[in-house]
Amino acid sequence: MNQVGVKTVLFHGPSGCGKDTQVELLVKDYEFQNIGTGEMIRKLFSEGDENAILATEYTTEGKFVPNEIIYKEMFPKWLERYDNSKNWAFVSVVREVGQIELLDKLLEEKGRKLDLFIHFTLKPEVAVERMSTRKYCPECAATFHPKFKPEQTEGFCTECNAKLVQRDDDKPEKIRKRLEEYARTIDPILEVYKKRGVLIEVDAAPSIEEIHKKVVEVLGLKNQ
Repeated sequence: MNQVGVKTVLFHGPSGCGKDTQVELLVKDYEFQNIGTGEMIRKLFSEGDENAILATEYTTEGKFVPNEIIYKEMFPKWLERYDNSKNWAFVSVVREVGQIELLDKLLEEKGRKLDLFIHFTLKPEVAVERMSTRKYCPECAATFHPKFKPEQTEGFCTECNAKLVQRDDDKPEKIRKRLEEYARTIDPILEVYKKRGVLIEVDAAPSIEEIHKKVVEVLGLKNQ
């Protein structure tokens, strides 16, 4: 059982749904801690972690990183870096139904349980339009979008001033492949969390502000 008042939430949704942006707002306004496997791999890779180096080899080749590496080798020590007395927001750390039990076990070891699974829904054509026009910072991994999250100086990262680029996997044909893979894996995940009574679906089509208002509402947080 979670400590009183401490929330553990898993956010998920297709590429382009804005889940990372929504979690960033929770970090800023409600002291959530943002926990994702992408940052985990990048950070541990920079520190020379052998499992992170191996995981990067898988992702570079477009392959799925085995659960043995992510959940049993890397995630336990990664969670040690987070404050267990604060709200935790996990981002897309469950990508196939077999990982649900693995996440449950990790949370149990921390004396926590998953309170909500917030699933952002978005039509594929909207996701392709959003992602094919976004820019990425190769230095700090921040992302920007001309409509939803423009950079302060065009072409340069607002966070670290590095020159922005378009990721190779943000080209329309590659986005569609990712969306197809997402569609293939999501239904069994939704079914499990729906049966548990923790599934909340949020329409990701409106503005960032409207979606944030909805997220704050479903989490039972006080608007700031």
